[in-house]
Formats: sequence, structure tokens, C-alpha cells
Amino acid sequence: MKLNTNLKIEGKVRLTFKDEVTGKITIVENHNLFVNTGLYSIISRLAGTDIPANTKGAITYCAVGTGTNAPAAANTKLQTEIKRKQIADRSPVNGSVTYRTYFNTSEAVGALKEIGLFGDAATGTADSGTLFCRAAIDKAKTDTESLTVDWVVSISAVV
Repeated sequence: MKLNTNLKIEGKVRLTFKDEVTGKITIVENHNLFVNTGLYSIISRLAGTDIPANTKGAITYCAVGTGTNAPAAANTKLQTEIKRKQIADRSPVNGSVTYRTYFNTSEAVGALKEIGLFGDAATGTADSGTLFCRAAIDKAKTDTESLTVDWVVSISAVV
């Protein structure tokens, strides 16, 4: 008997905007595209080609931008990145991991149209590192709103 196992990798991003003056909460949810550079990084990690650094495949930053191009597998960065933050919390559970990032009221203010996860050699500098996931969003963030990003990446076997 021949069994074939395919891996499915997917992500969902949930953005929670909280108006710190009125307390009003707005939630935006969307699926993301796991781009080629992210997939290649995971393969490099599995192969052990980054030893001894062990940084390949590690997602460390979340960034938002104002670019309006649709996410594409060939993307290597956001179209117009405006703010990047280090991921504050990562919670792995079985076949998924949740990444949480918090932007305060003075950060990432503007017409947000795109969001991405970065890793490998990513730093606080825009466009640095490897883009893993990119999603289109459409929400203006004001200077009275904080933003909490919860991004769940899942890998599952499909037989």
C-alpha cells in the first residue's frame, strides 16, 4: 500500500484595533499567503544548512504597510512598509503557532493595506530579513487606537 502525505501550511491574521479613548474595539480577520521565500527558509532549516546559526525558519517581526498590490507568492517584502515591531509572544500548540505583536497608539498610524511576518536576518529596519507571510488588509489606524496582531500559522498533514 502506498501512502502519500502532503503538507498544508496556512495562516490567519486577526487584527484587534482598540480606541483607547472610547474603548471601542474593531476586529479585522483575513487569511494570508505564505510566500516562496518563507517556504524556502523552512526547507533550509529542515536541511540544517544554516548551522550553527539556527536562524532560518524563525519568524521574529511583524510589519504593516500601505501598499495596495495583492499578495503574491513571489513577494519578498511589503510594498510600502511603514512600521515594524518585534514579535512579543509566540505560542506553539501541536501543529500551529500564534505570533502576537502590539502596536501602541503612536505607531503604525495611517491607512493600513498590508501586513507581513518576517524572520531569518530580520531587524527593526524596514524590508530586512525574509518575508514569510503577507496579507491584504483595509483599515485605517488612528492615533487613538492601539493594535494587537494575532497571527496563527498552521502546518498539517493531508493524506
